[in-house]
This record gives sequence, structure tokens and C-alpha cells, in this order.
Amino acid sequence: MASVFLTGGSGFLGGHLAEALVAAGHQVTASVRRTSDTRHLDRLELKKVELDLGVEDRPEAAAALAGCAAVVHCGALTRARNESEFMAVNAVGTRRLAEAAAGAGVRRFVFISSLAARGPDGADGPVSPYGRSKAEAEAALDGIRGSMEVVVLRPGGVYGPRDSDLLPLFRLAARGWAAIPRSRVPLQPVYVADVVSAVLAALEAAPAPLPLPIAAAERHTWRALASALMAAVDRPGRVLRLPSTLFLTVGALSELAGRLTGKAPAFDRRRARDLSAYAWTCDIESSRRHLDPWRPRVGIDEGLARTAEWYRRMGWL
Repeated sequence: MASVFLTGGSGFLGGHLAEALVAAGHQVTASVRRTSDTRHLDRLELKKVELDLGVEDRPEAAAALAGCAAVVHCGALTRARNESEFMAVNAVGTRRLAEAAAGAGVRRFVFISSLAARGPDGADGPVSPYGRSKAEAEAALDGIRGSMEVVVLRPGGVYGPRDSDLLPLFRLAARGWAAIPRSRVPLQPVYVADVVSAVLAALEAAPAPLPLPIAAAERHTWRALASALMAAVDRPGRVLRLPSTLFLTVGALSELAGRLTGKAPAFDRRRARDLSAYAWTCDIESSRRHLDPWRPRVGIDEGLARTAEWYRRMGWL
């Protein structure tokens, strides 16, 4: 088993990765920020180091990377006040980390990118500041492939236990309502355990020359997702189909509130468009070949039911 440096271990996906890497027998060093909630990591047999990807020239990174065989770079900003904040952490921070890893003799660098770096279905490239920052990070890694093995994974919409972004939809469904966009775009969300298994496979598989999309095997409509959501909370309900303009208005108001408070909004126009206007689907056959025997195993009905059950146990639902 390898010594693995994990970034973003206190986050939703990163927490699941930390758990799985430790369970697989890896020696894990997880980076956290000064403000991170580390209660979940505190229960695991791993080492924690403080590291802020948005700060230049941190000697802690080089010291923590010494002796590591692999890096799993999951840390990123998904909410920011402007594009420069996204770029500082997601693009520049990734480049600095990769350069430090190569300098420390790390053999493999697994980068958790996003389908946003590709852009929505039919687009010529990323259409949001977040997506552009992830695309810049991928470009930076292309320049370092000669000195280190690089694997880039592009998950679609990830959901599952510990995710707070979908919690409002579950709570509304528990009250008998499913609010969905009035949209016919297909959905291909991926359960968090299937992303985790793809990362574990990426630590061992031959490096892939191109980014590997990670998503569920099946595509769904918003109405099918609403039905699965109501089944997960075990309550019949009515479906509210809301116009895209309403989502965009809420996103714009959230951005305004964020500017007034100085905080990055949890819901903005990017997320509104992602939900109500854009399709985010992909062909995962190349990922199945490169990461064999990986394949997504948790369907939407089972995944939402597991998520709802975890919410109940935690008292969130």
C-alpha cells in the first residue's frame, strides 16, 4: 500500500475519499485549512497538515509531500465571490501543488476535476468561472506529465451522504413537494461511492492521456429524479415544475446578498443554469476501459434512498 497525500479531506467528497483510502490500508496525510471542520477526519488513522492552496509558497506542502507515492487532489473552491478567487485556488493552487509533488518525487498525481472543465453538452468549452478554473488546472497538469504520472477525473454532479447541497430538496420532498426545473435536459448524477471507487482505481491503473468522465451509467429526466426523491423520503407528493427564469432570479439575488455580506453564495446564476438550462451527460466507456474493473454500481433510486437514510440518522431530515 502507498503513502497518499489527500487534499480537500474535510469536504464532502474528500471525507469519503479519506475514509476509503485509510480502509484500503494506505498511509494518508490529509491537508486541511485553518477553518476546516475536521471532526470526521479526527476519527480516522491519518495525519493532518494545514495547507491553503490559495496561498503562495507554503513550505508545509513540500514537507508533507516528502516520501509520498501519490497525491489525490480533491481540494477546490466550488463557491467564490469572483473568477479570480476560483483561479487562485483551483488553477494556480493546483499548478503549485503539482510542481511541489513532482519536485518531491511523487509518482502519481490524481486530479479531481469536473465536467464543468469540458462544459455542458454541446458547448465548445467551459461556460463558468468555476469551469474555466478547472480547465486551467488541467492545462497546467498537461505541462508536468513528463515528470510525474497524471490522471485527471471529471465527475459529473456528485451526491450522497454528507452532501448538504441537495438537502433542501430532500426536506421539501419530506413535506410533500418536489420542486424541479421546467426542463427536458437529461441528468447523469453520480453517487459518491462510485466516484471514490474510480479514484482508488486511478491510483493503480495505467495513466490515461485524456481526462476521464465519471458519471452514473444511466441518464434520467428531472421528473424521474423527482419520483425517486419522493420514494427516498417515503412520502407521496406533488411535483412543482418551475421556470428557468425563477432559478436565475434566485441565483442573481443570492449573488447580490453575497456581495453585501462579503460571502460566496451557496446558490448563484452558475448553479441555476447548471440545474435548469444545461445538460451534463457523458460517455463513460473510456473510463471503464482505463479504470477496469471500475464501473458505477449505484443507481439513482438506491443512491437517493441511502442519502435520505443518512440524513435521518444524522437528524438532518
